[in-house]
Amino acid sequence: MEAISNQNIPKKKTHIVEAAEALFIRHGIKRITVEEICRSSGASKMTFYKYFPNKLELVKYIWINWMEEGLAKMDEIDSMEIPFPEKTHRMFLCKADLVSKMSTEFIEEILPIEFEVEKIERRFLAFIIAAQRKGEIRPNIKPEFIMAAWDKLLDLAEDDHLRQKYPDFLEFQRDLKDFFWFGALTGKYASI
Repeated sequence: MEAISNQNIPKKKTHIVEAAEALFIRHGIKRITVEEICRSSGASKMTFYKYFPNKLELVKYIWINWMEEGLAKMDEIDSMEIPFPEKTHRMFLCKADLVSKMSTEFIEEILPIEFEVEKIERRFLAFIIAAQRKGEIRPNIKPEFIMAAWDKLLDLAEDDHLRQKYPDFLEFQRDLKDFFWFGALTGKYASI
């Protein structure tokens, strides 16, 4: 994970975020206390609470940073002159890199947290519309339907029974991505 490097962010806040990020992805969210974050970051509890009202808000802050980095990477990949399937594969690899560093506990604990996703949804919708204009996605499917289908497919990520069928979360995510973009059919049947 990249360290947060915005010059406008106070160093102590950056240290808190970086320490919490490392602890959360390794051990999960519930097991880590504010005291441990403070000890690891070299910050006092007073400093922690100056920047974050509670641990959940810190988790959300970290998640928003990851999403911003992910959106920037999506834009970078989308601007490449490569076939659309390669774009979706590279985007998946970026996500896979992040997920591969996360403990099972962290993944299970972060999935049910409600995050504000409007900005991400708008960017993803713009990505779909642009891909349709380029002829990379079928033009006869409404972008809003594609978004709704993606949203429903992501609900499967919280299905414990289904997740247990996979050796790891990354393989599960790969199947979700491949099914969404390429369906279940192969060869000549994929475009009937």
